[in-house]
Amino acid sequence: MGYYINEDGQRIFYEDQGVGHAIICIHPPGMGRKVFAYQQELSMHFRLILPDLSGHGESDTFIRDPGIEDYAKELLGLVNHLKLDQVFLFGYSAGGSVAQEFAIQFPERVKGLILSGAFPKVNTSLLKLEFLAGMKWLKRNPVSLAKLLSRSHFKNHETKVEQFYHILKSDVDVWHSFYRCSLTYDCTRHLYKLTMPLLLLYGTRAEWINHQAPFYRSCPKANLVVVDKAYHQLPATHSEVVNQAVLDFFKRSYVHKN
Repeated sequence: MGYYINEDGQRIFYEDQGVGHAIICIHPPGMGRKVFAYQQELSMHFRLILPDLSGHGESDTFIRDPGIEDYAKELLGLVNHLKLDQVFLFGYSAGGSVAQEFAIQFPERVKGLILSGAFPKVNTSLLKLEFLAGMKWLKRNPVSLAKLLSRSHFKNHETKVEQFYHILKSDVDVWHSFYRCSLTYDCTRHLYKLTMPLLLLYGTRAEWINHQAPFYRSCPKANLVVVDKAYHQLPATHSEVVNQAVLDFFKRSYVHKN
């Protein structure tokens, strides 16, 4: 665990464990790094890096309304701080918007891209409604929203409580801004630039998110994994499937070609 100090003098917290190829996991609005609690076992195979984006968890707030581009540059600062030439990026939900923006802006730094329940833009009314409802709920009662998010992800009581209190550390203004920017983010015109190996993970019961997969047909090295009878929260609810898919993706894309 450690911090790096960005160019504005603010601290960005991250966990760093394991050795080998580096995977940086990018969380959705409000949730912080602990949403990847069940990806810890990947550190037996990779160097696993779990940051709290600014305004989340143990990291400082230094922009009240950060955009997706701001978070991409923030990640670049972390990659440079760790002296990594290339990394895998694992973006979950709206964290996938940050992962995609980073890969589009800095493709030479990305070895592979893993997106779970991600989207290049909000293109369905139901997904838009979920964002708007979350933003309204956050302004009204962030504590109850934190409780809902932790319960919808984790069944284990200890993990659920840990996630709940970690969410409560998020700056509400930053959290809301992350929602808003994810709602309006659109990288569909740039998807062809994602020429690195790409793993897409979706649950069959997350119907609104499954409309996103066809966008990635322009990506030459896209791989799709659909998890049966699963909803949106795959890294938490179906971690064994997700973690194995990441291992298989790496072996298929790199080990078997070397």
